[in-house]
Amino acid sequence: MDAIKAGIETMKETTQSKKAVDQAAKAQDPTVKPSERVDAAFESGKASMKAQEHACKAECSKDKHVCK
Repeated sequence: MDAIKAGIETMKETTQSKKAVDQAAKAQDPTVKPSERVDAAFESGKASMKAQEHACKAECSKDKHVCK
């Protein structure tokens, strides 16, 4: 069960990382309104933090699976 949880958390990490990259690209785009770029930068940071949390959870689940 822990291996499945680790896989799910890894997928969530990948999804959040992709979201962070997309928002960071929008934040760097000079054709986008400045207010939208600021919002995109904030959302990018938030998604990056969620990705780190999912990576931590995946690592913990993997460790539990290996230690059994």
